[in-house]
Amino acid sequence: MGFGLVKTVGGIRPLLVAAALACAGPLAPPIDAQQKDFIGAEACRPCHSSQFARQSATGHARALRRVMEHPLAARFTTTEPLLRAPNFHFSFVTADDGLHVRADDGRFVTELPIEWAFGAGEHAVTFVSRVSDEFYLEHSFSYYPGAGTFALTPRHDALPATTLNQAMGQPIRTQGSRATIAGCFGCHSTGPVLVGTDGVIAVTEPGVHCETCHGSGGAHRSAAAAGDSDGAKKLIRKPGNLSASALNGLCGECHRSIADGENFDWDSPWSVRHQPPYLARSRCFQLSGGALSCLTCHDPHDRVRRSDAAYYRSKCIACHQAEKHPPAKTCLAQKEPDCAGCHMPLVAAGANMSFKNHWIGIYPKGIALKPAR
Repeated sequence: MGFGLVKTVGGIRPLLVAAALACAGPLAPPIDAQQKDFIGAEACRPCHSSQFARQSATGHARALRRVMEHPLAARFTTTEPLLRAPNFHFSFVTADDGLHVRADDGRFVTELPIEWAFGAGEHAVTFVSRVSDEFYLEHSFSYYPGAGTFALTPRHDALPATTLNQAMGQPIRTQGSRATIAGCFGCHSTGPVLVGTDGVIAVTEPGVHCETCHGSGGAHRSAAAAGDSDGAKKLIRKPGNLSASALNGLCGECHRSIADGENFDWDSPWSVRHQPPYLARSRCFQLSGGALSCLTCHDPHDRVRRSDAAYYRSKCIACHQAEKHPPAKTCLAQKEPDCAGCHMPLVAAGANMSFKNHWIGIYPKGIALKPAR
């Protein structure tokens, strides 16, 4: 399987990809039986203009883009080569057909067009290209907006990189019985993900929008257009009406849930990016009587309110009142305590990314991965 051409002094020969490695992310959620009724977010806009406008500004909405359509596309070029041990040099350059990655090991040079950018850019942007009928390539370098730099894609430091083949990135099967790149596209887009006979993936709507959470909206829209408002309400999913466990399970279809008997690595900082399992372990969830869910603190139509201590404090105070679940004396002694900062510490998942630990608890000083209680 080739994914480009390796240029040598004597000519050109195909560059072969190493054996595929399993995708580290979750599988895509099952396809809704009503996907044939998928209508797209723009069709929701006339009746739900406020929700549409706010949701369109979220990281979810920007979770997937064609690389040159990404809001950060102007930053996706390098002025100096990127080094990958032991002897590989990478450059991101623009060409007539868009962004390319060029790599060499001092002997061979290969160049690949980059097709897709995964991630809104709030943590990182990772690049993906089709390299054959059966494989896509997750490129070895990602862009980290917080640091304003390229660095190795998360977890790629654990992959072998002794040849130019391997250094280029991680090949992932397009589809199959195990984790696939089609599954990655499924969680970063809305609606059906179609795979052609040539292995080309076509997404219905890039980014995570209305119908990911509410289900396909065709029947709902038809009923509303016919004046049947009661019928329309019954023909759309309302996540806010779900129990906390069911709601967290819905979010966990992409943000990760744990299957019964699964060996989940609680000792890995990288696992913290999977919020639902950690929330389920927290006493706040366990003692909430089935009330604490992702929606308790996050409005899915709004951007995540990072660094807004007052906002999250208001969410905590809603439950932790003096007459029930009173805050600790040390919390009450502070005029404006940062509840989430203390009880949901940031965990570094590599050199360039950190994630809030949703295992809400009491953390000793210097500890961020597991609470003392």
